[in-house]
Amino acid sequence: MKRQPVLKDPLARKAWAAMQAAVAKVVEAHRRDGRPLAVWQDGKAVLVPPDGASIVGEASGKYRVSGRSRKA
Repeated sequence: MKRQPVLKDPLARKAWAAMQAAVAKVVEAHRRDGRPLAVWQDGKAVLVPPDGASIVGEASGKYRVSGRSRKA
């Protein structure tokens, strides 16, 4: 995962911590059950074997934002 951003809002900090805990829980459950973990790597969805789940993380890089706007 990328370096934790500087979050000034207490609610944003709680949300970030909850997301990190949820991801850790899912990775551990997949490792414990022996199931591969689906992740996004190099622009493709790939399955990481349960024993390789410890290497799951976000590579540093820039995100691309499309020019289309989303309407709610």
